[in-house]
Amino acid sequence: MTHRRRLFVFGMMITLVLTFLTGCWDRTETNDIAFVLTSSIDLEDDGKYRVTFMLPLPGSMGGASGGGGGTSGGGKSYYIDSEVGTTIRDATSKLQMRISRRLFLSHRRTIVLGEKLAKAGIGIMFDDAARTPESRLTCFLVVTKGKGYDLLNAEPKFERFPSEVIREITKSKRAMATSTKDIGLALSFNSDPILSYLEAKETQGAKEPSQEIQLIGYGQFKGDRMVGIYKNQEANGLMWLRNYVREHLLTFPFESGKDISILVKEGHAKIKPILQGDKVIFELSLEAKGVIGEDLSEQDLYKPESIHRVERKFAEQVKKCVQAAIKQMQKEGTDSAQLGLMIWRSHPNTWNNDLKERWRAVFKEAEFRIKVEASITETGLINQNVTKDGR
Repeated sequence: MTHRRRLFVFGMMITLVLTFLTGCWDRTETNDIAFVLTSSIDLEDDGKYRVTFMLPLPGSMGGASGGGGGTSGGGKSYYIDSEVGTTIRDATSKLQMRISRRLFLSHRRTIVLGEKLAKAGIGIMFDDAARTPESRLTCFLVVTKGKGYDLLNAEPKFERFPSEVIREITKSKRAMATSTKDIGLALSFNSDPILSYLEAKETQGAKEPSQEIQLIGYGQFKGDRMVGIYKNQEANGLMWLRNYVREHLLTFPFESGKDISILVKEGHAKIKPILQGDKVIFELSLEAKGVIGEDLSEQDLYKPESIHRVERKFAEQVKKCVQAAIKQMQKEGTDSAQLGLMIWRSHPNTWNNDLKERWRAVFKEAEFRIKVEASITETGLINQNVTKDGR
């Protein structure tokens, strides 16, 4: 009897093992899939939507070919195609009809939005994204000057695919990444998001000019519509207001005609909202740490008093950047730093009952009290300028 039980148990185990080895009945072969590297969405003059996809060419993916995105035969290892439709999904469906493989979006890491679409409103794309399981919320959203498909047609030399350049720039340590999830959460809270603003730039000094992709700043949105662009000082100041300081360089005159460059390595912001009747006050305490990258003021940085002067100038420059960002925000009435969210967290009843409906008007009259503590952690000097020794 015991022997029969053992045979029965052994038979059941074999049956179970064979069941799990039957394979996947609904498998999808790699040869049947077209991996989307990146895509763009544009608004045409007639109100229709143009969807553009960048797809790798399977027959050109054999070996490495260096930079430039080309193959050993001189051709590209990817191709770009687009279609127009009354909706985003309509355009995608038309495009799929002439592609022999099924479009697969799970590997897409960036979506480029044309400037005209951004100004008209980007809310429409979130309806399509929410109904497409393959579309990842970690995908980066960027906006570009002109048409989105023009940015995809740029031919940077350093990477094989333009999509790789867009992704690396957007998530680099010098930029504030703007993912689909971040934008969706901001819009769901009736807040004002920002999007990385990219542009194709002609290279300078090259024998064979090419178009490289450059981060210009951040698109300024009021709700889901772009109303401006944060550049230079405004873009740097926005990092402090969002308490998301990235590594960036500040170059400013230390004395008349003598500039100094400081690389901001670290920064923190403490923002405290104060409500006084109908008046809203924000107290900003900023802490900046930087390294001197270049100094044309010819001062002796080994002396403590010289370092203190540089730190004071450094603090003034950080304050100017923050003030420039605030000025642009209040001019358009956009809360790009999500300061309203801070009030909601600290004073939820006042926000819901009083400030929520009229926040844009109240924000335009808000007062900002800014205090900056700046320190130079390194002078950047290995030794003194050798051309000035003995003078």
